[in-house]
Amino acid sequence: MSTLFRNHSIFARVLRDKDLPILKTFEFNFFRCVNVEDWVFGKNVSDLHKGNLRDNNGEGRHSRLFPHEKISYWADDTSTALAEIKKHGGNKNYLTFMAYDDRSSTFPTLNTNEDLVIIDGIQLEFDKILSKIERNEELMLDEKKLINLIEHRKPDCLAYKSKAKKGGINFLFFEKGFNKLSIKKVKLYFGEKRHKNHNTIICADTSDYTPYIESYGKFFEPIAKVKTDRNYKTTDEYKFRSENYSKSLTKIQNSVSV
Repeated sequence: MSTLFRNHSIFARVLRDKDLPILKTFEFNFFRCVNVEDWVFGKNVSDLHKGNLRDNNGEGRHSRLFPHEKISYWADDTSTALAEIKKHGGNKNYLTFMAYDDRSSTFPTLNTNEDLVIIDGIQLEFDKILSKIERNEELMLDEKKLINLIEHRKPDCLAYKSKAKKGGINFLFFEKGFNKLSIKKVKLYFGEKRHKNHNTIICADTSDYTPYIESYGKFFEPIAKVKTDRNYKTTDEYKFRSENYSKSLTKIQNSVSV
């Protein structure tokens, strides 16, 4: 049984690499918070989620370490994700994304059977390397070799200690790993005003991560109302997810009937 991270199922198997602390496993929940601005409203969940993968501008600490990678930042729970945006000047109006590795669903929609490949940067003290980058300090030769080795092994993500919350864990996702994530729910929360407003769009539910594909086409309006982008069902993404959902459903039905 797994006791790796608190956002990881204790029942998931874990395969370990001999040379680096690389783990191959599944059944995670990941959390990401972003502050609410006007661009949030009217944009469906599918497009909001795509915006979680950032082009590399070469300016941030992660971007400077991995200049050839698109990256996305996630955490082990909501409190860690909130602490991260607060550390960088965030306010109390925010979106919370909760994602899971699609392979863990009984009815996957992304057509991938691959476990997540995670480098345990906690053992490598990756947070200390990030701190050096923040202070514009030169990395030592062995630290540079480690970064090159990480790039060479092409993991899905890298886990490391959060500086914003004691005991919290952050997950730096690269594009390959990000493309294995599906959304469980997105919550909009307004906490700056006296009368707090909130609402939630659910894209998967139950312990089996049963997907509600049409929910990717829903969006928020300014007073935390939820509406539906009817054009989403005409998109290639919707058709792709629906096709894979149907295939996985058929497999379950056939296995039961045997």
